[in-house]
Amino acid sequence: MTDTDDSNAASTQAALAARMDAIEARMADTSSQLDQVQHLVELVLAETLARRLDNAAEADPAHIWSAAGFPVLPRNTPVQFRSDTREGEPDPEVYLASGWHKREPWGVWGSDAVHALRFALDRWQGGYVTVSLSLFCFLADGMERPHVDISANGYFLGSHRLDAKPRIIRLRLPPSCIGDGDILLQFQHEAPVSPVTHGIAVDPRVLGVGLVMLSAG
Repeated sequence: MTDTDDSNAASTQAALAARMDAIEARMADTSSQLDQVQHLVELVLAETLARRLDNAAEADPAHIWSAAGFPVLPRNTPVQFRSDTREGEPDPEVYLASGWHKREPWGVWGSDAVHALRFALDRWQGGYVTVSLSLFCFLADGMERPHVDISANGYFLGSHRLDAKPRIIRLRLPPSCIGDGDILLQFQHEAPVSPVTHGIAVDPRVLGVGLVMLSAG
């Protein structure tokens, strides 16, 4: 074997070692993110039940709640997250579990990277359920469209690329993730951003997912 062959072999081994190091680093980062999401799930479930028990005597009679303290999501009745909820519409506030800014006339922004919704399925008796969401993201010129990972009760439902305009995303929830009908829906935004960093608006908030509507059929 020549010196050139030895040099090529060494370069190849070094490149492979660098790739393995990068893969291991990404795996460690992914594991850390999953641990954070799982911790969020546990915290939200515990807090939801505690608040429900504490406020049981003051519960709004217009809402139906599950035994675990999740607000029932009326079947085929879209929940609009705009701030001016109209008479007869479901109150969107009860479905916002954690990680959201204040609601606005169009809907609500997620805060930072991780947000969660909570709801109980209406009269669920088994089988798959379709959940629909109207979502979008903050997108400045030159920015790539970000992905958002969505899971229900820790069950990964897919990664979706968002745009600056709302689009309908339909999720198929299998019975294995539905359990007794109480759903904690989590969003993991890959690149939350503040508009002020792009000079577009004087808004220091870190924005994740833009949520307009939620429904289940």
